[in-house]
Amino acid sequence: MGARLARQTWTPVVVSRANSTICLFAPSGLNARVPAADDVGAVTTLNPEVEELFEEQGAREASAPPARTIVVETTAAVALGGVVVAMTTLFPHGESAAPAVLAVLIVAYALAALVRFDIGLGFTSPVQLVFVPMWFEVAPAMLPVVVAAGLLLEQVITVLATRRARHPLRMLSSIPDAWHAVGPALVIGFAGVTEPSFADWPIYVAAFGAQVLVDFSVVTLRGWADLGLKPDLQVRVTAWVYAADAALMPVGLLTAVAMVQAPAAVVCLLPLLGLFAVFARERDERIRQALQLSSAYRGTAILLGDVLEADDAYTGGEHTKGVVELGLEVGRELGLGSRALRDLEFGSLLHDIGKLRVSNEIINKPGKLTDAEWEIIRRHPVDGQEMLSRVGGALEKVGAIVRAHHERVDGGGYPDGLKGDEIPMESRIICVCDAYSAMTTTRAYRRAMSRADAIAELRRCAGDQFDPQVVEALIRVVERTPEADAPVPHLRLAA
Repeated sequence: MGARLARQTWTPVVVSRANSTICLFAPSGLNARVPAADDVGAVTTLNPEVEELFEEQGAREASAPPARTIVVETTAAVALGGVVVAMTTLFPHGESAAPAVLAVLIVAYALAALVRFDIGLGFTSPVQLVFVPMWFEVAPAMLPVVVAAGLLLEQVITVLATRRARHPLRMLSSIPDAWHAVGPALVIGFAGVTEPSFADWPIYVAAFGAQVLVDFSVVTLRGWADLGLKPDLQVRVTAWVYAADAALMPVGLLTAVAMVQAPAAVVCLLPLLGLFAVFARERDERIRQALQLSSAYRGTAILLGDVLEADDAYTGGEHTKGVVELGLEVGRELGLGSRALRDLEFGSLLHDIGKLRVSNEIINKPGKLTDAEWEIIRRHPVDGQEMLSRVGGALEKVGAIVRAHHERVDGGGYPDGLKGDEIPMESRIICVCDAYSAMTTTRAYRRAMSRADAIAELRRCAGDQFDPQVVEALIRVVERTPEADAPVPHLRLAA
């Protein structure tokens, strides 16, 4: 078997809210992982964790949610029902529009919820366009009920239109997803607003603020009770969603004003929703193309690793696999985001790919290399970059990491004499992991050091050859593991 990319099993975790889904990930059997800040970006930048979410989405929706999730969601739904009953007492005189208008609003809300734009680690829908007019057309106590009806209808339409199975218990999560409607209902109810007026804009700002506050609070509680997620993570991943809601709110308010004279004006939103749907489909297609391209890059990286192993079993197999595993552990210890970890993974796998241009007689020579042979060996980072640049795309960036993996932080490395932060972090990690493996591996031309001696040597060279923070991260990783089970007991540093 050739060296394979280390793959930790990630369990996709979905924290839903009324007009979005926040998609988080936790390693199976471990506590929920908090993605680094740079993970919160567009999906089309090939966030590796988001790729897994898309790939597993269908199977996840068709399966029953875990028992703990069912308990948390049921509790949230029952609590919402209690709040609706309480608001009925608080606002007994609230009146809703005619049943036909309510039906149109529910259908419009469902159609808006069908339009999904991927943002950060989840998606958002333009339901705010319909939700704001509901503030004035639906009695405050009934607002969460009407929203829940729209969300349930969206689930039914999705199943019927796509013929994709969705577990009934997952569909019922639409009920607690309507919690965000409680905030505006309370503000509008206490303010006694029955018709939209631009003079009341402070009330509408307060209603939106209450929407965000209630929604964030409930989503945070659901995430904590179900998954143990921390609030700071929720802030990062929901910021994009609330920004989209705020941008759409003025259009929703204009629609509400138009509905005072003509309730059917809500239908005017349908062309806009249709346009959003076109944009969403195009974005989804770009995402899927990006996923396919990312899969091709991964396959190419694995294939090149297999080619390297076939050329030299030690360099391309045992050595490379160990560097990948230890490098990823050190990268996680340093808090690298998923994109940086992916680049580190590819770079570790392919850091010696340039040795395909070096004869095995030189690579495996038991004696001292001549000056000419050293010059050939020292070219392998440049050769590796040239090979990966021909592939292009994600591997072109990896090529820069491969080129720099023999640079030193004091500027005395090769091939470019980079120093300090000029050297990519991924390259600095590979350099330290490679050195540790070289010292702890017995080869034909020298015996392996003990782990204690190897650590002492790394610390001696920290600040000159190695990045000190990377050295300390590696030491923490290896010291957490008994020496007999250390992550890389059999690695060797390439020249």
